[in-house]
Amino acid sequence: MPWLSQYDIPVILFEMRGMADGNYEPYVLGQKSNGYLTKQAFLAMSTTAEAIADRSIDQADPAVYDHLPEQIYNY
Repeated sequence: MPWLSQYDIPVILFEMRGMADGNYEPYVLGQKSNGYLTKQAFLAMSTTAEAIADRSIDQADPAVYDHLPEQIYNY
């Protein structure tokens, strides 16, 4: 496909926490937390699909992500 290049493919990534981030027991999600995670994933994808369909995504300002605080882990 000559029209398709590495930089012509739009990508949206949804980063979600998994059921268990490791073997450390406090990091394993319970049933209630898993339900919240599932709902969060559904809403994120559904809202994104709606914004693409009604083209309101064209007005989104991606620069907002440049100002998000960095997450710091203290292990």
